[in-house]
Amino acid sequence: MFFLPRRNASHTYLDTGIVSEKLLSEAIFELTINLNMAATDFKGITINFGENYPVNFDMVSSSGQVIEYRNNTESLFTTEEVLENTTQVKLVVYSMKNPQSRLRIYSIRFGYGLVYYNNDVMSSSLESYVSPIGADVPQIDFTVQLKNYDHYFNVDNPKSAINFLETGQEMQIHYGYQLPDSDEIEWIIGNNLLCSEWESDDYTATIRCQDIFRNMDSEFYKGIYNRNGISYYDLAVAVLRDAGFTDYYIDPQLKNLYTKNPLPRVQHKEALQIIANACRCVLSQTRLGKIQIKSSFVPEAQASAETEAEYSNVENIMNTEVKDEYASLATNYAVADGSMFFLPRNGVGVRNTGYVSAEISNEQCEFEKNPKVTIRQEVACMYYGARFTFGQSLPSAFIIRTYNNGELVNTVEVGENEISKVTVVHTELDDFDTMVVEFTKTAEPQNRIVLNNFSFGDVTEFTMTRNDMTSSPKAIKQELVKEVIVPAYSYQNGVQEESLISEEVTVAVGDITTFFVGEPSYNYRAVVDEDASGVTILEWGNYYIKVQFNVAGTYRLEIFGYRYKIVEQYAVKSLNNRGRTIKWENPLMSDIAMATDLAEWLGDYYASGIEYEYNTRGNPELDVNDIVYQENEFHDGMKVTIYRQTLNFNQSFSGKVTARRLGG
Repeated sequence: MFFLPRRNASHTYLDTGIVSEKLLSEAIFELTINLNMAATDFKGITINFGENYPVNFDMVSSSGQVIEYRNNTESLFTTEEVLENTTQVKLVVYSMKNPQSRLRIYSIRFGYGLVYYNNDVMSSSLESYVSPIGADVPQIDFTVQLKNYDHYFNVDNPKSAINFLETGQEMQIHYGYQLPDSDEIEWIIGNNLLCSEWESDDYTATIRCQDIFRNMDSEFYKGIYNRNGISYYDLAVAVLRDAGFTDYYIDPQLKNLYTKNPLPRVQHKEALQIIANACRCVLSQTRLGKIQIKSSFVPEAQASAETEAEYSNVENIMNTEVKDEYASLATNYAVADGSMFFLPRNGVGVRNTGYVSAEISNEQCEFEKNPKVTIRQEVACMYYGARFTFGQSLPSAFIIRTYNNGELVNTVEVGENEISKVTVVHTELDDFDTMVVEFTKTAEPQNRIVLNNFSFGDVTEFTMTRNDMTSSPKAIKQELVKEVIVPAYSYQNGVQEESLISEEVTVAVGDITTFFVGEPSYNYRAVVDEDASGVTILEWGNYYIKVQFNVAGTYRLEIFGYRYKIVEQYAVKSLNNRGRTIKWENPLMSDIAMATDLAEWLGDYYASGIEYEYNTRGNPELDVNDIVYQENEFHDGMKVTIYRQTLNFNQSFSGKVTARRLGG
């Protein structure tokens, strides 16, 4: 608690919620809450009164409905009562738990949150799909079957909760594991979905939910050619805001990628899919229900150091090759098993080494000046985790700092107990373009830092073993792909004005109408019965024209304009000597360099052409588009991308996975 600020002090009051001016023993207190909407019904209300709660009070609707509450004993008051046909809620408080006190309200929630656990849930199924190359819009479907106790979910029951479900209402799904040798349950957020439909009978109620994209059926038609280019980031923001979304994540690398071409007239979700694919990103929904466009490739990165030993090659740590090491007189460093080399005379002919610090630690394992390694990316990205492969000499402590445009983003300190020859740091690294790794101590005195390999992001240690599978994996070899062709489209001005729209209209003065054209066009001119003063063009894009009529009556409206000529240039990625050719058409692709990158990315996807299907024990922690190891008797450490997953619950978990092999 706090003391009140002095009456004339400039100090602002803290957030206290509602506090009544008078002591309630002196008078009845009334609080009116206007809903600012048309008359509606809602079931339940939750009020946090705090320590001193009202004992006797009424709840009154604008239609005159009065609900009396007497002898209340809850500071967090909850009721399932239904208020009908009301535009406001009035609380009339008569007495408090403590006399001579003020009423406080910290929060109010309208509606009743329904929570169902194992004993209510008969079964559930969560099906998720996302294309690793953005071939189509992601999809999530969830179905839960609940026990219908006392006909609680019957539609004919006026107090039934099912009558208060609405299309688009949020449903949060959580999965719980009971930890071994413990009564504690660890909860995992399954997803945050939107209700779509429901049904019930005398014994069960079934509720179906779906992803956020399913309701994004409205069209985005405001695409326009931009001669100077527009960033894909700004384009994605424009689509999301036009669809009414304010909470989303867009990979910052899209700020550095540009297109000149207009978005075609498509649904908002398809527009986002086109943007994601053009930038080699994946469109998906997070477990919290937020739209995200996240890169699905590792950007170019370079490693450097201010100082390093003469035989060090710090730039080599970014590749995965096994490094050579040179013996030295450092404490417990040299190993006489044939794996180390002697330094060449005069430093000529140095072998494939990683980073070796110029600094050597003292007897206390500390450095006079801490060695640092800096990794710079071409664009800012976010990752989960980082992997370090050290040489024979290990650090005992180091600090990871990440920066974006020179500003500090994350600081992670890694201690001795977390360090081994292969060290994986499990932590979320928010968007950054520069990482600085500062080594502060060595495990042995009089030693250098030897870092052979480094990578961020791809640090999965999850392996789908045969014990996790409840069926034998079915391997599917897909049709061989000969080559991938990605066109880049160049827009050129038309040479002749054309009649794009010719239509008889009956209008009044001031009427506003939007017309659409099938092909990208520009430089519009509108007339009614050949009179240009009878109509005004208010807005336009390459696929629409919004006009306002200045006359009343029936007229012939004509809209003239120019159609763009579209010229194609091809980027080709050859994969095999035979097979089918895939022509991947993305209308936003205006740059041949980006088309080449996209062709390379798609080529990596189609190079494998092997998918696996199998049943599992059910893994609530897995997401579609996760990269995991999959046990295989012929390929050690085989990686796959899970792009389709089903998670079933029927008092125990089970599931099904469809995954695609990474690499050849």
